[in-house]
Amino acid sequence: MKRRIPILLKVILLGIVVSILTSGTALVVSHFNQKKQVEKNYLENINHTLDAVDEVFTNNDSSYTDTYVDAFEYSKNYIKDIYDEDPEKRQQGENESFAEYAKYYAELYPWLYPHDPHFGFLTKEESALKAAYYTITNLLNNFQMSSDTISVFAYYIDENNRMVFLADTRMDDSERKPNDYFHIPGTYYQLSESDLPTSEKHPLLTLGGYQTRYTAVYSLDEVNPHLIAYVSIQYSFEKVDQETVNILKNELLIMGLSSLVLIAIYTLFSYLLFVRNINKLSKASSDIRERLVNKKMKDVVDIEVKSHDEMRDLADSFNEMERAIINYVDIIHKEAKEKERTNAELNVASKIQLDSLPNRTFDDSQTSIRAYIKPAKEVGGDFYDYFYLDDHRLALIVADVSGKGIPASLFMMKGKELIKSAVQSSKSLVDAISSVNKILAKNNNELLFITSFIGVIDFKKNKINYVNAGHEKPYLVSNNKVIKLDGVSNVVLGVEENHVYIEESHEFKEGDYLLMFTDGLNESINKNNEEFGYARIEEALKDSSALPLDEVINRINTSFDAFTRSKDQFDDVTMLLVKSCSNELKLNYKNSDYHIITDAVDQFNEKFSFLSEKTKASVGVILDEILNNYISYEKKDDLEINVEFSLVKDGLQLVLSNNGSDFNPFKNHQEKFLDKFDEKLEPGGFGLTIVKDLSKSYSYEFKNGHPTITVVVE
Repeated sequence: MKRRIPILLKVILLGIVVSILTSGTALVVSHFNQKKQVEKNYLENINHTLDAVDEVFTNNDSSYTDTYVDAFEYSKNYIKDIYDEDPEKRQQGENESFAEYAKYYAELYPWLYPHDPHFGFLTKEESALKAAYYTITNLLNNFQMSSDTISVFAYYIDENNRMVFLADTRMDDSERKPNDYFHIPGTYYQLSESDLPTSEKHPLLTLGGYQTRYTAVYSLDEVNPHLIAYVSIQYSFEKVDQETVNILKNELLIMGLSSLVLIAIYTLFSYLLFVRNINKLSKASSDIRERLVNKKMKDVVDIEVKSHDEMRDLADSFNEMERAIINYVDIIHKEAKEKERTNAELNVASKIQLDSLPNRTFDDSQTSIRAYIKPAKEVGGDFYDYFYLDDHRLALIVADVSGKGIPASLFMMKGKELIKSAVQSSKSLVDAISSVNKILAKNNNELLFITSFIGVIDFKKNKINYVNAGHEKPYLVSNNKVIKLDGVSNVVLGVEENHVYIEESHEFKEGDYLLMFTDGLNESINKNNEEFGYARIEEALKDSSALPLDEVINRINTSFDAFTRSKDQFDDVTMLLVKSCSNELKLNYKNSDYHIITDAVDQFNEKFSFLSEKTKASVGVILDEILNNYISYEKKDDLEINVEFSLVKDGLQLVLSNNGSDFNPFKNHQEKFLDKFDEKLEPGGFGLTIVKDLSKSYSYEFKNGHPTITVVVE
């Protein structure tokens, strides 16, 4: 049984999922909006800083403004003088490693590195440059602190569209990274046409992997007004992202705590509103099932649900269902008892019906008969019958009533008795069948009918006369030849009151046997809706003349069961086999093995199975004693033994002979029936005493060179 998941747990899980989905969605939207807002505020702060830069350089306080202008001009002129004096110096610096590059620029700008041990005191001009540079960098540092950005730097753009750096907010090498050396005064960055200044206020430029916005602050050259000093603010949204992440963490914490509270409240209300009632319904259904299993469904146990919603309706439906189940169970119990009683009656009817049929096994001196019948229901519409009309005429009947069940069985019983009575009392089969047909056709409101094959075997004339009233045509097996008794198929019994029936005949000699059957055999189908058919019946009958009739039936049933294995039987199946037998049995053995005793007894019992058990037992003892003596005492290498059985007027006659010596075992035989054991009595002779006692008569003679013993048993 699979493990159940409580519905309350499912409700809790559903609440968690819904809470996560809704809160998560709200959090994502909120984070996106917050990030956009923070980025917007950050950019506004940068633009305000750039506006402040503009204001500094357009301030009316000329002394304050001139200080910064002078600083820009000092730096620009110093840089220009160095590179105009030796243009190769810029190229030389570009080809150095960073460490050498930094050292190289330190030599160019000693006023930037006053603590470097390689340089002495600054000149007056260098001191002025240093003061100007620090004036600029202090200003730039103030702007950076107010905007919380990566760096703020100043530069101008020369005639070759190169961004030449004047100063930045990192004042010494300890704050520089390998990729930041281009901010050293005099270094440059080549601008593309798209990066050149535009009329846009605070345009955007990507420099060194960072976003950069800039503003023009001052024209550095009266002769060339396009030589303008610019101040740029370099920034990154990493700080914005970190700020929004911190906000997100706080919101996650708040969301988690609030979700736990909401889930707890949701679970409590869910339990009170419907989970509790669902549990009541579940317990009630389990209780109903348990009471059904234990057969205790007598009283209704109402489910009480106090909610005024669909749960109340469902509980009322459960209560009504329980009442309906109790009533239904009561009806089922009554119907079961009635069905049990009906089945018992049907079983009795089936037993009565089958008991009305003759034995399925019959043997006498003229014939052997084997019958097989398997109804599709408790009672069926097939029947067979056989009976002697006199000492040498045997009547045979196989019939099939239309329909199934009780009506067919009643009609079958009626038809069986009518046919048997008519055959016994009529002069011919035609008269018998015609009279039965007239009786069945009258008042046949149910329109039932009977197909039948009725025959009479005359053992003296070795012939069978028969009338086929719409029945399956039987098979005659003679000398391993399978012959179908094709002929006239007359109208079935019970339909045409004045139908004229035709009688036919066929040779039926000693050793032949006849197979009669109903259509339940040949018309049965398999899973592919194929009929068993006549060909399979004929195949089972091939080379079967010498087989016992029981083996013939087994052959047919084996083939039939293999064919219809996966299909339910839909019609009655009936078979009747009749064999004409001789009154004699002759056996010849050309060896002296003891197994011939067993073989002789087995063949005798099979051939003369109709004899009494006493007679068969006596014959078995006589065979064992005499054949044992032949094998034990005749020392001839080519010993040949003959055993013959025949029915005579006085009983069963046994004639046993061999090609050995002339010896009469009955001559001078001493009887050895004693009340008690006598030690003086010579051994031997007890078996012969028993043979004589079991025989009605016995004799010995030596004829044609064969010692012969003749015994007659009653």
